[in-house]
Order: sequence, then C-alpha cells, then structure tokens
Amino acid sequence: MRILSPRHMACCVPVLSLLLAACAGQATQDDTSKASATEVKQALLLQAPVITLKEFYKFPMGPRGPEPTEKLLGLNNKRVRITGYMVKEEEPTTGLFMLAPLPVSLAEKEDGPADDLPTATLFVHMPAADADKAMSFRPGRWELTGTLQIGNQEEANGRVSYTRLILD
Repeated sequence: MRILSPRHMACCVPVLSLLLAACAGQATQDDTSKASATEVKQALLLQAPVITLKEFYKFPMGPRGPEPTEKLLGLNNKRVRITGYMVKEEEPTTGLFMLAPLPVSLAEKEDGPADDLPTATLFVHMPAADADKAMSFRPGRWELTGTLQIGNQEEANGRVSYTRLILD
C-alpha cells in the first residue's frame, strides 16, 4: 500500500470532489426521473373520472328493479376511479374480488347464493399478470382505478355481474 504525500493528496481532493459531485448529480437525476414517473402516474390516476357505487343505479328503485344511471352508462368502457369496501368471502376466487359500498361479509358455505350483497356490487378483475392469484381479504376503504365494463356476464365464482372493473 502506498501512502500519498500531502502534496499528492492536495491534487487528488479536487478530482475526488468532481467525481463525487458527478455521482451525486447522477443519483439526483435518477431520483428525479423516478419521482417524475411516479408523479406522472399519479396525475394519470387523478384524471380518471370518479364514480361512486351509490351512483350506479337510480333511486328510488322502480317496479322493474335496478335501473342504471346516465353517469354509469356514460362511463362504460372508460377508465374510472372508484372507492368501496372489499367483500369478505370464505372462499375467494382467483383473479376476482367484489367491491361493495359498505363492509360486507359472505358465508357462502352456509348461505349459498342467498346473501346480502348490495345491488351496487362491483366485480373487480385483477390484471392479467395476477389473474391466477386469489386476493386475501383486506379491510377498510379501497380506491381502485381501471376500466369499467357494463353488461351481464357470468363470473368465475358462479355469480352474474352487471358491472365490472378491469384493474390497470
């Protein structure tokens, strides 16, 4: 190992300072790129129109049952933001969970299809990369963004949905 003399060290300090400054500048640039990418993603999420589960159907409900609102129909196949509560299921289905306007717990084994799901239950489909995973229950209010789809469709859990959200 070679020990540098004070004269040599004096020459090295400016060079080391420049290298450190360049590295710090690069790190700041990378951090800024990451931050700006996150900010862009957040801005895009905030641009999606918001619809609440309570805005799905007209009230009071008429003799023909639930009737979709103009707002719901106008957002068909569009990217939206929506909040609600994950439905607690005994047996979750892979790639799918349900979102309700209030906390709901289902006892499928005991009750079968006779449950207390609200009319405005949204069927949430996981992105293709996570379609083979079952979501474990997480309490609390959720805010989700994805593409809203309307129309009757049989789901993987055997239920028929009218509204679906395909997550981003």
